[in-house]
Amino acid sequence: MKKRTRLIAIAAGLLVVVVAAAVALFPGLLALNEVKAEIAQTLSQATGRPVTIHKIGITLFPWLGVRVDGATLGNAPGFGARPLARVDRADIEVRVLPLFQRHIVLRRVILTGLHLNLAENKAGTTNWAQLIHRPAAKPRSPAAARAEAREAPAFVLLRAAGLTLKGALIRYRNARTGGNDTLSGLTLRLGTIAPGRPVAVRLRGVLKTARHPALPFRLSAEAVYQSSALRLSPLHLSVATLKARGLVDVRRASTGLSASGRLTIPPFAPRPLLALLGLHYRPRDATVLRQASGTLGFHWSPAALDLAPLRLTLDKTTLTGSITRTARPLSYKADLAIDRLRPMAYLPAPSTAAAPRAAPKGAAPVHAPSSAFSAPVDAMLTCGRLRIHGLLATRLHAVLHAAAGRVILKPLTMDLYQGRFAGTVAAALSPPPARWRVHARLAHVQVSQILTALHLFPEFSGALNAHARLRGSGTTFAEAERTATGRLTAAIPNGSLRGIDLDFIARDPKALAGVHKAHPAAGTTFSQLHASATVAHGVVHMSTLTLHTSRAVIHGRGDVTLATKTVNSLLQVALPSGLVIPVRVRGTPGHIRLGVSLNRLFSDSSHNGLRSTLKTLGGALKHALGIH
Repeated sequence: MKKRTRLIAIAAGLLVVVVAAAVALFPGLLALNEVKAEIAQTLSQATGRPVTIHKIGITLFPWLGVRVDGATLGNAPGFGARPLARVDRADIEVRVLPLFQRHIVLRRVILTGLHLNLAENKAGTTNWAQLIHRPAAKPRSPAAARAEAREAPAFVLLRAAGLTLKGALIRYRNARTGGNDTLSGLTLRLGTIAPGRPVAVRLRGVLKTARHPALPFRLSAEAVYQSSALRLSPLHLSVATLKARGLVDVRRASTGLSASGRLTIPPFAPRPLLALLGLHYRPRDATVLRQASGTLGFHWSPAALDLAPLRLTLDKTTLTGSITRTARPLSYKADLAIDRLRPMAYLPAPSTAAAPRAAPKGAAPVHAPSSAFSAPVDAMLTCGRLRIHGLLATRLHAVLHAAAGRVILKPLTMDLYQGRFAGTVAAALSPPPARWRVHARLAHVQVSQILTALHLFPEFSGALNAHARLRGSGTTFAEAERTATGRLTAAIPNGSLRGIDLDFIARDPKALAGVHKAHPAAGTTFSQLHASATVAHGVVHMSTLTLHTSRAVIHGRGDVTLATKTVNSLLQVALPSGLVIPVRVRGTPGHIRLGVSLNRLFSDSSHNGLRSTLKTLGGALKHALGIH
């Protein structure tokens, strides 16, 4: 009986509270729509934009709440007639009992059909900048402040149980870059909002940019707001197979919003993500695009985006350093160390189909492979360390321009094996086949190291000075060797030629009789080397070669086939006595063969002098037979 009495008393008390609240609020309910224009005017003065409200209503059951239908916020001058923001419906519910103590406890806030139309004009001005940077209010007199304090209802917001955003759409148009991005199907859920407590954030939506298909994503985080800073930590982001975790700090200052933080990307498979981005292509090397991971720090502001420190891994390639993107003028700057880069392996494989098939009705369009290289890019590139196709370069600086499948690095400078490279590298990646050209000058480059890295003829050593103009096609190093065409000039002030002893004729007369051959481990030390050549379809036609050794002056000509690494040259060894000995050089690296061309020797005897030639040959024969 006592229990039943207690329940009846509680129910009666709640009824009294509800009735009292209804009686207290009833006059306001009757006049709410009548003051709608006054509310809109107040909001207009606060924002500096026209505000309209279609309808306002109040609900009493099951919760006390306010419902707003059709509210809009006007756009900034010069950005068109479309409103900056529109809300189809807003539902705000509060708990009744705290109101009697002038406390506001929001039960929930639901915004349905929020549309934001963000824009940036060609001058770089945004249509939301004035809302963030409102002019400071004029200082009030103490008497006005006291009067306002007496008039203002002393309601204090204690807690909000949550905020829900349904079916939101955010558009962003950039007149400077031609960008047109949208976030659609946006759903945002915030947990309980209370001072000093983290707020659970759950966000999902679909990102659509001008150059890529729709990209669904999910984000979850714990948010803490203090003063003018918002921290999201821990943060989890999911896009297809890519998942990232970390923290983000968003700050508001006099210059606008900025964000910074760090992210960790565990290993993931890039191919599903690329397919989701519309990049449907088959790379030339089937073993690439299997795994990627990374860590990065970042700082964003309206003026620039900095990615540092940055460490990314794609298959076996590692990239560390920093990348900076500035907004005005639009440019990129990179300071990177790149190891084991194989760019040609990631180019699309040659298509064997006669014609592309039409996509099924309703399916996402298949983008051409060249679309990955169609976006225009202008960048300042600085790379502390770059390893590509076996070559190791340091302190690389270049101006990069890429557009419509064409890439050019001009000017391009780098330190290369104790020397310096300066020149231009350009490539046309579409339409296939890929084409390239190089104009380069090399100064004091250690030739043995560069030849070893390129798997050519590591027998040469010394400081190389060279000038090259080459062009070709293909996406592999072997194709580049087979198609290379152009001109070359080279000079080595002091050096050596390992495995090829060109002094053995002057040193050992038996060589003329064919008795002795040059020792494979021997070499030729020279004080001067000059060479010039033309290159046609992978064959180097050496038109002039001059070599000064301690015992002879050597002139020659011949061919070098880059694909097979074979040499076939004829050298004229001029001895101090005036005799010129022709020497044939043939073979591949490590298997070079030398031989005196006797037929050539006698055919040139009119130049050498028949008497001198026979005398030299006779002396060599006596020496070989041991006759004194």
